[in-house]
Amino acid sequence: MKKFFKILKLLMIFVFLSVVFLIINKSKEHRPKYFKQNVFSSIEYLETPLHYSIIDVEKQSSDFSKLEYPNNKNLTKLLKNPKNLLWLKIEFEIPQELKDKDIGLFIGRLRSSAMLFINRKFVRKYGATPPAEMTSGYVAQYYMFEKNGLNPTGINTIYIQVWPGPMGAISKNVYIGEQAEIFRHAERLSYFNSKFILTFAGLSILISFLYFVLYFVLRKHKEIRKYLFYALTNFYTAHFLLYFFLTEMSWIKPPFISYLTVLKFSLCYGAFTTAYFASSFISSYLGYDASKKEIIIRLVLLAIPTILSFILPNESAFIKYMPFLIMLVVVQFGFCIPRIFKDLLNKEKRGNVIHILQAFLPLYVTLAVDVIVRIIEIDDTPIFTLYGWQVTIYIFLWQLLKQFGEMYIHNTTLKSQLESFNTNLESVVALRTKELSDANYVLSRGLESVSHVQKNFLPPEKNIFRGWDVSIFYQPLDNNVSGDLYDYYFTDTTLDGLGIFDVSGHGIPAGLMTILAKGIISQHFLNGLAQEESISEILEEINNTYIKEKVNVENYITGLLFHFSDFNKNGVCSVEVANAGHPYPILYNAEKGTFTEIKHENPDEQYGIIGVEGLEVSFPPVSFRMGKDDIIICFTDGLTEATNSEGEDFSKDRIISIIKENKNATADELTERIISAYKDFTQNKPAFDDTTLIVLKRTDPKDYIEEI
Repeated sequence: MKKFFKILKLLMIFVFLSVVFLIINKSKEHRPKYFKQNVFSSIEYLETPLHYSIIDVEKQSSDFSKLEYPNNKNLTKLLKNPKNLLWLKIEFEIPQELKDKDIGLFIGRLRSSAMLFINRKFVRKYGATPPAEMTSGYVAQYYMFEKNGLNPTGINTIYIQVWPGPMGAISKNVYIGEQAEIFRHAERLSYFNSKFILTFAGLSILISFLYFVLYFVLRKHKEIRKYLFYALTNFYTAHFLLYFFLTEMSWIKPPFISYLTVLKFSLCYGAFTTAYFASSFISSYLGYDASKKEIIIRLVLLAIPTILSFILPNESAFIKYMPFLIMLVVVQFGFCIPRIFKDLLNKEKRGNVIHILQAFLPLYVTLAVDVIVRIIEIDDTPIFTLYGWQVTIYIFLWQLLKQFGEMYIHNTTLKSQLESFNTNLESVVALRTKELSDANYVLSRGLESVSHVQKNFLPPEKNIFRGWDVSIFYQPLDNNVSGDLYDYYFTDTTLDGLGIFDVSGHGIPAGLMTILAKGIISQHFLNGLAQEESISEILEEINNTYIKEKVNVENYITGLLFHFSDFNKNGVCSVEVANAGHPYPILYNAEKGTFTEIKHENPDEQYGIIGVEGLEVSFPPVSFRMGKDDIIICFTDGLTEATNSEGEDFSKDRIISIIKENKNATADELTERIISAYKDFTQNKPAFDDTTLIVLKRTDPKDYIEEI
């Protein structure tokens, strides 16, 4: 079926192109036939100083040299002195086919300034000569002659004053013809070479504005950076295209700015920055974050050609160094290539690579077309690569809009599900708990079995580790099955890590999920430790595996995962912790006497919980050091959110107050005093949630060795 639709799609494209071809050919049949007389073979040239007038040039009429092919491709090379001008001379007799008709001269794209005289009479001027030189740009140059200024039976002499500039050229398609045909030809050429490019630039500015707004609205999300890079790519694309349509908007160029400055600012700087941000966009689209080293290297690669182009003294130097500047632009994209090949081999990431290759296909094709056109020397054709680049940008626009739409629909659905889940969770759990409590004896025996299994897989609440004094209080809501989970990971007498987690809900469902979660967490922590992964990466892997393993069970987990390094010679260790939506633990610094919540310096970058499919998560690591007598206090919300008869929360402040008054006590003593205060506060009021408290106090590692 897929092959059938592919064949059908190709047939439709073929039919569409065939219809377009027939329409174009049909329109050509009805188009009037116009006579043209090519005069390229009669063009002669003369180099003169800037101050030469038409009269001075006529005096040296015999000194003109024939303009031979391929010198017409680079008029600058004809100048012995780059500060001089060229004068072109064309002599012709009006052919019989053009007698008594309004005629003119078509030159095409000269890309420099030109001023034309016929039989000593001024006709028209494009651009400007030095010292205020300015190119005529990519518009087609043509000149209409008045009948009273022509010799109907004799020789007519055309003189064209030309400032070649850095890229001055003249095509071989220079002809005398009827004004109607010349105007149509020139307007068509100017449209595709200049006016249409102006439209592209306007669209790029509009797209960049929209995506700047979108980025600033959604900038808290990590993956949204690609919108910023896409906006900047569009902005600097318009910057680059300015060179091609500047003559259509000559009013935007102040008179004191030279053509060389425009060339450097638009064509060079615009190209360099476009390449830089396009490369950044591709990497971001693939989901890669650039390292600081890569950012510095790429900024240097951006700065070198930019600075070099701005210090070049003249157009000749600019042309000389152009290949080197282009090479540095290509190198910018070199950072993307390994990532593209890497993801192409990865089935899970291959989709984004295919999107990129599809988007760049128009650019590859039009670049090849431009090469072929230049090889076979077809004159007066537009630069197809500019069109290909714009199509590439629009394909990425479609892909980003599609992704954003899918993300919006997904998040809206997910938000609705979460709201419904949060609204009904407690009532559903309460209902199920009541149904279970009213069940028969077999079910109650099952509850005891689950409770027995759960208590056996949890580690002892008291253990001794070198350099650590650990104490744990663990109290299920119904004295049987708990949704709270704690675990610690150690090698011999060395404490490597610790976790505290809270599964949503209560009773058997939550208890069973703690059994599943414990195995997943333990496996990933130990594997991650062996592979030297960060605690953040470990927690993200736990999230992915838990989502797959729990299948259709609707619950989630909050939690903390710690990793402890070995002690240095001063008895200080490094701690790394990642948080998945859990209450912030408290850190007491004995040296400073301060209490702080352990959380990321930018809380907006820390979001998400474990176990919700499709929910974006970010568990950035938090690192700090601990010395002797420093204390970490972790807990589930069953402790801090417990209320008294007046509805007040037990809160973290009470825990901090107890630690402050008993900072020299052991971990067991601190745990006992916190729990005692908790019971006094609630006055044996029934708990609403499972309660877990962990106190970790740093001790001197040497004391442990001495006890051994």
